[in-house]
Amino acid sequence: KMVKVWAEKEMRNYRRIHAAGINTPQPVLLKGHVLIMEFLGEGGWPSPRIRDAGLSEKRLREAYVQTIVIMRRMYQRCKLVHGDLSEYNLLWHKNEVYVIDVSQSVETDHPSALDF
Repeated sequence: KMVKVWAEKEMRNYRRIHAAGINTPQPVLLKGHVLIMEFLGEGGWPSPRIRDAGLSEKRLREAYVQTIVIMRRMYQRCKLVHGDLSEYNLLWHKNEVYVIDVSQSVETDHPSALDF
């Protein structure tokens, strides 16, 4: 039951983030505890995590700025703080950062929101 509740929370967060125009895979369907989302990749290969993308120094700077913008928009538009933001939860797709793994996201009024 807990896994289903966790998946429902992640689906709600993805919907809020996607509706706010923030780069994230589009949520498609939640059935039980299985969340289906848009595939980000090319030719059947998934887009890499920022950690694994092998970006140049210039591209890393661009990714950093994009990530700051994502965090700010999540906070201002969605009233969410990611909760587990790292280079493992950001994808590099078509020269843009996409945020993933948003199940740990909390609302801005959560007691620990600013700690994240």
